[in-house]
Amino acid sequence: MEQKSNKTIVLECYRKIIRDLDLALVDSYVSDNYIQHSPTVKDGKEGLLEMLTFLKTLPKPAEQGPSPIIRVIADGDLVAVHLDVKFMGQRVAVIDIFRLLDGKITEHWDTGQTLTGEDTGLVTMTNGTSVIDEAADTNSSKILINSFFDKVFENSNAAGKYLTADYIEHNTANSLLSDADRIVKVHRVIGEGDFVVTHCECVTSGKTFAQMHIFRVEANKIAEHWGLEQEVPDVMAHGNGMF
Repeated sequence: MEQKSNKTIVLECYRKIIRDLDLALVDSYVSDNYIQHSPTVKDGKEGLLEMLTFLKTLPKPAEQGPSPIIRVIADGDLVAVHLDVKFMGQRVAVIDIFRLLDGKITEHWDTGQTLTGEDTGLVTMTNGTSVIDEAADTNSSKILINSFFDKVFENSNAAGKYLTADYIEHNTANSLLSDADRIVKVHRVIGEGDFVVTHCECVTSGKTFAQMHIFRVEANKIAEHWGLEQEVPDVMAHGNGMF
């Protein structure tokens, strides 16, 4: 039997467990040693089951809408998923990152940001290019983004040389260049073809934020950027932190 890719496992988990809420399948997709980093969900498989049980109590939509999954980027044991979710009367952009081991999800991080009135036009926090150019060199894409973070936070004037002439910013409220005066630590980098995801810790004005960025690389420059930011709360449902 052909082994499933990590990307396939994660997408099946979304469809069967998150969408259809088939809790009996949790053991098949989630490790017994599951680590939770989402700040409001308790740790472990038990915390995940508690959250899913709560979701089952919510009213189901009258009709099934389009898939909330916009783009999926996989690299080794990590899979990042960019979603546009309608939940409890709000529209929220979310980036989930999963770590898999032996075919099961064993760790999860996420960042979410509500789409505001600015995000009703042609450029939003989730639209734009979604198809990965598999012919693009993943390593070159990751080197470019690592260089961007190294150089721009040393010298904000260096940012321009990393962007294409028709660069598209998908988060006008928290643009990529707005971080130039902040302290940013990159915790993980995920690349596939011309797409790169970074998970960052950002400190500014005495507050700490979890950030996730998605970049699309074109001709060795950044052509598109999607970014989400969520303040790290003082109290979380577990002791694992958001990073």
